[in-house]
Amino acid sequence: MPPIALLLTIPLAGTQATTIPSRFEADRVFATPTTASGESLRLYTDTGGGTNLLCRKAAERLHLALEALPPDPELEAELGKDVRRTRMPAFKPNAGVPGNADGDDSLLVHECKDHSGASASSTGDGLLSNRWFAGRVWTWDYPARKFTLEGDDWKAPAGAHRTEIGFKSASADAPAFHMPRITARVDGRDLDLLLDTGATGYPTRVALAAQPKPAPVNGARAASFITTSTFDAWRAAHPEWVVVENADDLFAPRFRARAIRVPEVEVAGWKVGPVWFTERPDRAFREMMSSMTDKPVEGALGGNALMRLRMTLDYPRNAAYFSCAQGCTATPPPAP
Repeated sequence: MPPIALLLTIPLAGTQATTIPSRFEADRVFATPTTASGESLRLYTDTGGGTNLLCRKAAERLHLALEALPPDPELEAELGKDVRRTRMPAFKPNAGVPGNADGDDSLLVHECKDHSGASASSTGDGLLSNRWFAGRVWTWDYPARKFTLEGDDWKAPAGAHRTEIGFKSASADAPAFHMPRITARVDGRDLDLLLDTGATGYPTRVALAAQPKPAPVNGARAASFITTSTFDAWRAAHPEWVVVENADDLFAPRFRARAIRVPEVEVAGWKVGPVWFTERPDRAFREMMSSMTDKPVEGALGGNALMRLRMTLDYPRNAAYFSCAQGCTATPPPAP
């Protein structure tokens, strides 16, 4: 056996790239691991999600031990009463998903409901959130429908465009958040957005008539969002951009969201489009989401904008890399 001093200099074996078992459903990505006992799970992956969750029905089906939590009015207001905690189950070799990079494999267990209040279907068995992505490098190949946790030896592919992503650092009175902010360009102007692989729309019939593809799965498909103020500014500047009234069911009838067809969005030097943006109240992003990002955000960039791209998010280095797979063009570099 080598001496301890020598052991300290021996490099640890590097991690290898791992393909995450997954399904791409209308440009929304679900991890689909199989437990050691042969049970399957369908976990929604969401870079903009708040915490890792598991539906109570799934926890009961897997016979997982549930831990009671102390009373928390804020948590109950968001997730309902009797929220419990459990741990990630054991998975079959090469068929699982990891816990968080920080070693936390806990899941909050609650009664899952979809946007209509019925038992969840569009959200699957649970949610893997921003904390699950933190500290690692991930690739979404939307056209190939492949989702990968990259290894230590990952390098950006030739021709990929790099851009920075921002995260809110920890402070004395608040933890760090791992909600990625990206700067896109619309109509020649920079636009800070939450990079949100979990952004979900529930299109109405009139929205489906204007934009039939991709067909929703369980009523849901990927979406991008924009505040009412920016929506109105775009509409005033471009009356030719198509607008659909009553386009989304999520908050109806209390908020009847519109959708606007933006001909072109620039992401890391790639022009993609058209991209439909669904309206959200100003406060949803200017107040709530912006409290969790390093700079204020005006909306969210989701899978309907990313579906033509291969995207790698390098969380440790605050960087994103994009390659064009189909239907996008490179932006000419600025003149010297």
